[in-house]
Amino acid sequence: MIFKPLFLYANQQTGSDILGNPITELVLIGESEGRFSSWTNEEIALDVRNVTVNNRKILTPCSKELLEQAEKVKFEGLYHTITDITGDDTTRWRIVVVNRYGSEKP
Repeated sequence: MIFKPLFLYANQQTGSDILGNPITELVLIGESEGRFSSWTNEEIALDVRNVTVNNRKILTPCSKELLEQAEKVKFEGLYHTITDITGDDTTRWRIVVVNRYGSEKP
């Protein structure tokens, strides 16, 4: 399997404006590696919410704790919003379900 760099980002407060509202920006919180994974025929057949149409899966060895802190990932040059995380640290891999179409901007 060929893995590519996976960058994890979270919104963190960097200050506040004159009215006291928080100012946040995406901050890199970790790096790992990953690869896109395909939906199985069973997952497609069971899907009634169009999850398989609107989302993709990324297979990664990154810890679940770090994945849960992240809100977005940068993978293959595009930012993707995390919608679900499957697996735990007792297994070798975690599956991160992300929005299908990434953006170039955070």
